[in-house]
Amino acid sequence: MLLRFFLVDADEQFRLVPRGPVEDVWAGRRTTRIFDWPTDDEFRVVSVLCDEETLAPKMCFFLRTELKDNEITDESRFQAYEAMTRHNQRRYDTEAANFQLSEWPRDWQSQLAVALDVPVMELKRIGVGGPLLMADLWGFSIDRILDYFEEACEE
Repeated sequence: MLLRFFLVDADEQFRLVPRGPVEDVWAGRRTTRIFDWPTDDEFRVVSVLCDEETLAPKMCFFLRTELKDNEITDESRFQAYEAMTRHNQRRYDTEAANFQLSEWPRDWQSQLAVALDVPVMELKRIGVGGPLLMADLWGFSIDRILDYFEEACEE
């Protein structure tokens, strides 16, 4: 399973970014200043799990956190955890879930489809949080989380 990250910049455009810097920002090792463009006052990232051979998207996870001094706030991080755990309980009626699923570019589907070079209809499995949060919550590496998804997709 291949993991690709897309950040939303201050102009509401998706930008493909390397995995390392995204993981570093999430872990608090670096700030969003690492990116060559302004990220506004939020860190909005879409994690896309792709088939390694065909590069077809298997799942897209949306993660939105607030920033203070270009770092993810603890409150926003915990809100993201809450949204993901409630989402896993099939609950979408929480403030945390509403926060995660709002304020994305209006044309996010077409932008993401173009960035992935696939038809919009290929973007059928959408989730909240994704590998960054799962690795933290479960205490596993992101690579182990990717192995988990690869096994789940084979079944």
